[in-house]
Amino acid sequence: MVHTHSTSYGESRLRMLRVLGRGDRHDPKDLTVALRLEGDGTAMVPGEAIKNLVHKIARDEDHPAIETLALAMCSRILAEHPGVHLARVEIVEHPWARLEAGGKPQGQVFTPAGVERRTVTVTGNGTRTSIAAGIDNFVLLRTAGFAPRDRGRVSDEPTADGLPRLFIAALSARWSYSSGDVAFMPCRHGVRTAIADTFAWHKGPSAHDTLTALAEVILESYQSISDVTLTLQERPYRPVDLLELALEDDALFVARDEPIGTVEIVVKR
Repeated sequence: MVHTHSTSYGESRLRMLRVLGRGDRHDPKDLTVALRLEGDGTAMVPGEAIKNLVHKIARDEDHPAIETLALAMCSRILAEHPGVHLARVEIVEHPWARLEAGGKPQGQVFTPAGVERRTVTVTGNGTRTSIAAGIDNFVLLRTAGFAPRDRGRVSDEPTADGLPRLFIAALSARWSYSSGDVAFMPCRHGVRTAIADTFAWHKGPSAHDTLTALAEVILESYQSISDVTLTLQERPYRPVDLLELALEDDALFVARDEPIGTVEIVVKR
């Protein structure tokens, strides 16, 4: 006889735009929410009930940070639906940038803030909760620093081919918190700043070396973070003519569709 041990179900791509008003200054929160619930299968929560609960929490509760919003959703689902044994809430935030008019930032006018995304995943079973935050598609460009610029220079570096190297890559960062007692917004801002500063200052011989430096700075700066996963996908740009004897500082590079170089590291405290 076959017995169903557990059932997994949920909702995905719940798109919503929450406008937080503070006088004449508004803050849009453009969110995509996904939920995955696990239970014994005898008390499945209807999809419409899940969506209504998500919309109610997003509308009625003021959560500036997506981490606290995800925690509230996870907690409410477990509290109101005893048949759910495990709940996972994933939120992706699409940032908006405030427009300027006459040199002054406007309180109610915005434009998309690029391709970068903020993410969080909260998983809870009523007793224990895990929180993993992140940044997706943080696009970085370096026009020097990985290889020597002078042709014929002797170096032990494997990338020392003498060509000025153009490096464009999309970085995804994901980190886990050791507890829920964290100032999430300042921490997220600090992690992003640490990534940007370290990428700007670090002159490592390889992408792997740079990723390691990024992870070390994050863990040293934030004791509440227990581990960091960094994934870098390099976008291939190459000089137009690799046989050119002298490449000027304004050398022309062209994009290539492939191959896409990927490096990923996981660093734990």
